[in-house]
Amino acid sequence: MDSFRRLLDSTVRCLCRFENLGADRPVLAAVSGGVDSTVLLLALARLRDEGRLPGPLRAVHVDHAVRSDSHANAAHVVDQCNRLAVPVTVRRLPEWQVRASEDALRQARYDALLAVASDHGAGLLLTGHHADDNLETVLFRMLRGTGPRGLAGIPEARWLGAGAQRVLLVRPFLRCRRSTLECVLRDLGVTAYEDSTNLDPGYARNELRLETIPALRRTLGLTLDVALMTVASAARAANEIVEAQGRRILCERARTKTAWRCELDLRGLEASDAPFVRDALRQAHESLHAAAGAPASAWLDRAMALLRAPDGTRLAGRGGLLAERTRDGLLLVDPARAGAPAAAAVGFTWDAGPQRFGATEWSLEAYEHPLPPLSPSPREAGRCRALLDPRTAPLPWRLRARRPGDRFHPLGATHDTELRRFMQGRHLPRFDRDRLPLLVDGDDRVLWVPGGEISDAVRLQLNTRRCVEVIARCG
Repeated sequence: MDSFRRLLDSTVRCLCRFENLGADRPVLAAVSGGVDSTVLLLALARLRDEGRLPGPLRAVHVDHAVRSDSHANAAHVVDQCNRLAVPVTVRRLPEWQVRASEDALRQARYDALLAVASDHGAGLLLTGHHADDNLETVLFRMLRGTGPRGLAGIPEARWLGAGAQRVLLVRPFLRCRRSTLECVLRDLGVTAYEDSTNLDPGYARNELRLETIPALRRTLGLTLDVALMTVASAARAANEIVEAQGRRILCERARTKTAWRCELDLRGLEASDAPFVRDALRQAHESLHAAAGAPASAWLDRAMALLRAPDGTRLAGRGGLLAERTRDGLLLVDPARAGAPAAAAVGFTWDAGPQRFGATEWSLEAYEHPLPPLSPSPREAGRCRALLDPRTAPLPWRLRARRPGDRFHPLGATHDTELRRFMQGRHLPRFDRDRLPLLVDGDDRVLWVPGGEISDAVRLQLNTRRCVEVIARCG
């Protein structure tokens, strides 16, 4: 019983690290009926009785519908939960037409767990993964070929899902060996349900667990466990550094960021910063992806290769996410969630507050000044603020998207040019060109291209008194 008490205390310490995320919300335990999940259920039930859980306890069992005894397995879990007075939900997956892969089964299981957690408003979803699972994962990924993130092993906690539907997945037993869990279960006199598929060597993980690891242990002894956990620990430390630097790049260099768009200014970075840029792209992808999907390693490789490509080169990704090489770095967008620009020209008035351009991320506002403002300077204000002399631009001013045949007279140029060529020459992202809110006057002349330049027709003169300041915002 001392082992069980120590297990209870370590579980409470783990949950305390995330109590602010799960306070007063249901704690959902994923229970398969095996040794690890049965001990998890018993531990959480005891903590509930002792008033040491952050919220009410519930259980969920996922029936994969791939075994003839899956109904008996589910009945065993329900009976165990009833004995402990723990409400339980059984979610049966549709029957598979062909033998499902391990990845497919795993994804289906997590989708079902996320759905149940969302239905009950759970703050935490707990699983019984233990230290032996972590060791197997590290070795499995090592044999398949992976980077520091894969070698770091199973994280103690990670988000599952996205948006309001996401739930924190926590594994409180990651520092506990399976042999300890078996000992606890034996001391408590409780029987777990043996999953027959765990003995099927047709699954790669089972072959690793049943054949490869025992053979390595016969040769190396406990050196194997120590070596793999040392690799995982070093990889985890390295990965934390890379992730922190990736977050720094996102914080310092992301501009025009919305829920579905992020432009990274990567100018001035050294070649040694490449691992951090790569992780920044991974984090940006996860935040922008509609289903919070992690990018494949091959996609990250191709995205990094864009940095050596000409402006405008594009890369399609999972879930429709698009990466585009810009003059200053990379633009990541989800076109499916991008709002459409206004279908026709819309009126634009001064001193009327921000005005949204259709359903896009762009908004503009204008202020009239009796004299051109001296601060901030044009260099300090950036390319999304313009000072215009309205004397030669008849009203009404309007906002519209570009049209075929549009021409533009850039500031300081001797003649006008095709707007299309001007945008190309100023390296405006291809994705933005049809979405930019062009400011035009009553004669439909383009006065300003946000992110580009003003027209020479409305430049400030020495005798300019009345001035219109226009500010564009993206996001």
